[in-house]
Amino acid sequence: MSSALTQVREEFLEGRHNYRLLFGRPESRRTAQSMDGYTARLSYFAAGERFALDLWSRNTYGTVRWRCFVCESVRPGEEADRVPFVTPAASVLLSTKGAAQSRLFLAWLAGLTEQGVDPLTCPADLFLAAHFRLHGSRADRCRPERLSGRL
Repeated sequence: MSSALTQVREEFLEGRHNYRLLFGRPESRRTAQSMDGYTARLSYFAAGERFALDLWSRNTYGTVRWRCFVCESVRPGEEADRVPFVTPAASVLLSTKGAAQSRLFLAWLAGLTEQGVDPLTCPADLFLAAHFRLHGSRADRCRPERLSGRL
């Protein structure tokens, strides 16, 4: 693989964690490991490509971590953010932290797709604005439409 590609690692361990791509068109994809209920896949994105991650994990008692990210891959030398399971880094358009924000974001994303909005080609500002609305509201008491600026 070219060093100019951004690598995203997906991991699934039954009943423990599911780190997955929500959307994105990788240039290439391969299974890195698969055994005993564990699977790891690597996806490679060219510069300027958009993708989203859903990073969920649990312990015996329930969900312990849940984060979502909408990112764009960058060219070498461009400013970027460190994102879990993304190498080397990416530009973050939207991020969530915790179950309430993640559920709200996923419901909003599902609503966008139902309306025919393509998350790969829509303006990046849609995600940036949703990010600030998400972090400026009580996610546990907010309807998904709020992220689009509608009450």
